[in-house]
Order: sequence, then structure tokens, then C-alpha cells
Amino acid sequence: MTRVIVASQDANLVADLKGILTELGDIDVRESTGGGDELVELVGRTQPEIVFAHEEMGLRTIRDITAHHPGTSVLEIAEPRTQAKLVRALESGARGVVGYPFAYEDVAQQIDNASGWSDAMRSVLEGAAVSTGRRGALLAVVGAKGGVGTTTLATHLALNALAENPDSRVCLIDADVEKGDVSGILDVRQSVSIATVARVADDMSARTVGDALVHHESGLHLLLAPVDVREAEDVTPEAMRAILDLLRREFDLVVVDGGGHITPTQAAVLELAEHRLVVSTPDVLSVRAMRRRMQAWEKLGVAEEAECSVVVNRATKGSIFPASSVGQLTVARVLDTHVPDAPRALEPAMNDRDPRSVTEQAWWKLMREIRVDLGLGGHRGRHGKQGVDSGRGGGKPEPSNARRGLLRRKKTMDKASSSNSSSSGESTDQHGAGAPQESVEVPATERGAVALENAAMIPLVLLLAVLCWQIAVIGLTFIYSGQATAEAAREYSISQDAGRATHVAHDAVPTPFEKLSVTAHDPDEISVTMRVPMSFSAVPGVPDSLTTTRSVVEEPA
Repeated sequence: MTRVIVASQDANLVADLKGILTELGDIDVRESTGGGDELVELVGRTQPEIVFAHEEMGLRTIRDITAHHPGTSVLEIAEPRTQAKLVRALESGARGVVGYPFAYEDVAQQIDNASGWSDAMRSVLEGAAVSTGRRGALLAVVGAKGGVGTTTLATHLALNALAENPDSRVCLIDADVEKGDVSGILDVRQSVSIATVARVADDMSARTVGDALVHHESGLHLLLAPVDVREAEDVTPEAMRAILDLLRREFDLVVVDGGGHITPTQAAVLELAEHRLVVSTPDVLSVRAMRRRMQAWEKLGVAEEAECSVVVNRATKGSIFPASSVGQLTVARVLDTHVPDAPRALEPAMNDRDPRSVTEQAWWKLMREIRVDLGLGGHRGRHGKQGVDSGRGGGKPEPSNARRGLLRRKKTMDKASSSNSSSSGESTDQHGAGAPQESVEVPATERGAVALENAAMIPLVLLLAVLCWQIAVIGLTFIYSGQATAEAAREYSISQDAGRATHVAHDAVPTPFEKLSVTAHDPDEISVTMRVPMSFSAVPGVPDSLTTTRSVVEEPA
């Protein structure tokens, strides 16, 4: 994709030119409405191939851009275009002059010429062979916060892209320079890192970066984070821009793990990437952190929230915060594909430190769906041959069945526009989001495990219910026993007749508690012994009857 900056304070002019550039396709357009100094600073940060600068910016601005960024083609916008303006612009370093009002054919021709010249000049500056081919795609994967699965998804997306397109060249960069984990996931030892290259950014060439790349056995090329955290300060935004710009000319796809923390390095990656994937989990803290990061990127001029894509990771059916709710809390595009929480699907691969050993075909189909949602599903290799859908992350032989300890899951596409019901299915990932409907074969040793666990819980639940019921009955017996004893004592104090006292005690309680006996302890006390209804007296500690005693107060004659 060609990056273009349109610099003018005339909003109508900018809108007209953006409309033509949109029709041309495969062009990423940015605007600059400030002065010449602001334009020069923006060119330094974004490193575009082409800049359309209105003549109001002045010839000095053109000279500054071409002097400091010789790989950027500058086209002056003139109202109208004249021979004298063309000569002055070319003398200042511009590659041409575009007349306003614009003509589609004129703009298309100027874009084609300027893009070819920019590609050739940058190749010469980098010490590579002259080539006018398009640059590779750049995917930045960043986390809403730490621990949401950014590195895992970035690594698996890169592996799946290479597996589907064996003739392509794919590079995975660990730009989380302070806490990078790509080397741990892929079990790679390194002697050089991205910090090594960054230290020579002013004199960088394709050979310099190539010497720092690790060619993994999967076919991926890796540029890893430094082992010593003190080297992180060597990776400046300027160095990162130069490294990414060079690698995009060498590889068909560059995947960058930007980590889960806002740093100048991460900002440089997001600024250059045309595909920005933000990983978040469906919980309040992650979504809140995601919004705060996107707002920070907007304030820093790195990327607009609407320009980012969000993938929901570790989604679960029973969550009180459904994955479908994330799309209602951000203006960013939330991918239809969600990754469910299923750590057992990735656990063997994580322990073996080899992501290719994930044997579940639905997992790799899920990775492909994410790439398709991002517009990266059909890139071709350098030889123009379309890769086949292998469905796996690499060429390693299938592991044995002993490593297939996977749960049966139903995977369905969770539509962002659907209702907030939890009808969307989930797929399988340690850091997880949804996928198409797919069933996975489960070993015979694990079939029915969930049903057996539920059956084992039934007796325990029943026992707990009976225990609670027995406690309630004993409590009621104690209450009614006290009531019957009080009535019997009152009657006995008047009549001194134990029979009448027993009759009154029976009348004072409900029918289930009428099994009682009254004993008079002349002349001062009377006791009532009441049987506990349906008592489990065979169980130790459970009483079958309760006895209550009251004092008898003699009534005066």
C-alpha cells in the first residue's frame, strides 16, 4: 500500500484529491492542514512515498523534504499549473506539478511516476537491487493491556500466513523491547536482536538487518527483542521506522508484536502499519484499558480509533460481559471472529514451545478468519503463486494422539450486530475469540467426562438439601416445644391437673408436632418432650426428640 500525504489548508481541494486517490485504490491517505514545518515533521514520522504539497507551502518546504527524506517524492499542487511553476518546483526537488482543478488521468500518471521513482530511490539508499515492486503488508498486533494474549496471536497469525502461502516471505518482529516473549514461544536462542540493528540505524542496509534475523525452522524470519532490558533504550522510534521500512521491501508480510504498553516504539509501529489489530479480553478492565490506549494514540497523532480493528480474546459463553458487548463500547471495528477461552487446546504447544504442534484444525481456520477479516487472507508470494490452505501453522509432522487432549466445542461466528444474547459459540485458544461452526474429534478416554462429573455431584447436592431440611425441622420443633411447655405450665399452675396440661399442650402446636408427653415435677416445674418429625436419628448428632422445662407459678386462690 502506498502512503500519501495531502498538504493544503483548502478543505475542498483536499476532499477532491482524496476522492481521486480513493478511486485509484491501494493508497493510504493522510492530511496535513498546518504549515510547512508541520508537514516536514509529519513526513519524518510517517515516511510516506508521496507528498502532495500545495504551492502555499513554499519551495523551501519542498527542499527540506527532499533533502532530509530523499526517498519521498514531492508533487506540488499549482493553481493553475504553468511552465514557470513546473521549472521552479523541479529545481527545488519536486518530482512534478499537478494542476488544480484535478484531472483523474493527470493524478494517476503523476502517482505512478512518483511511486516508481520513490521505490527505486529507497532501494538504492538501502543498498538493495533497484526494484519498483510494491511493499509488503505490515500488521501491528498490540494488546489492550499486558497478558491478553498479544504475543500468542501474533505468532500464530504469522505461522498460519506462511503455511497458507509457502512461497511468501513472512517476518515476525518482537517490538515489545522490554518484555518480549516471541523467543520463548518459539524456543529460539539469539545473539543479536532488534537493539543491535537499531544502534546502526543511521548506516543501515539490507545486509545489516539480514544478519540480525533468525531463520526459524518453521520458515519464519524473526527479529527478536533484546535479552538485556537495558538495550531497550537503543530502539528509538526513528530506528524502528527505518527497520520496518527496509523489511517491508524484503518480505511479503511483516507481523509486529507491539506489546501491551504504550511506548514510543509501539507508537512508531502503529503509525506505519496499515493493519492495526488490538487484542482485548471481554472484561471491564481490558475494555477500559483499550479505550484509554486508543484515546492516547489519537492525542499523539499516531492512529485514529476508527482506523483500528479489535479482536476479542478469551471469550466465554457464560461471561456476564459478553464478547458482543465490546463493539458497543468503541468506534473501532470489532472483528466478527472471536477467540474463545480454551487453554487445553494450546497447552501442549505452549509446554513444548512449538506453536506448530497445535493439532486442532479449527484453530488454524480461526487464524485464517482473522487474517481475512483484516484483509490479509489472500496475499501472494514473490513468485505470484497463491498459497494453499494447509490449515496448520507449519510443516511439522502430526503429533501423536497422546497430545490430542482437546475438549469438544461448538464454534460459531459471533456477529457484532446480533443481539446481546449468549448464543454465539466459542472456538479454542488459550487467549481466545469465536470461529465458524466446527466439531473437533475427542479421544475416547475423555468422552463423557463432563457427564460423569455432573452425575457425581447429584448425591452431594441431595445430601446437602436433606441436611438443610433436617436443621429447619429441628428448629421448628424447638420453637413449638417451648410454646407447648409454656401453655402446659400455665394450665398446670391453675388446675394442678397433668392431664389437662397435656391436652392444652397438644392444642398449642400444629398436627405434625403433636407427638409429645407432659411430665409434672411437683410442685415447681413441668416438662414437655416433643418428638422431631421425620428425624434421621440413626445419623450421629441428629436428635429424635427435644425436651423443654418451665417453672410453674401458683395462681392465688
